[in-house]
Amino acid sequence: MSELSPRLRDEIDDQVAEALDAYLAERGDVHRARRVWPLWLAIALTNITWLVVVSV
Repeated sequence: MSELSPRLRDEIDDQVAEALDAYLAERGDVHRARRVWPLWLAIALTNITWLVVVSV
């Protein structure tokens, strides 16, 4: 499995966050924003898992 550089991983995270923010702003749906926290949790867990795997 190829490893992503930390810079590339951060860039991907930034792009995902920007796309999500743009989507939510376009929708203007406050209730939907509350339901998006699982996505942020999944991103955080992915980053933590990646750090653990790389450091082992």
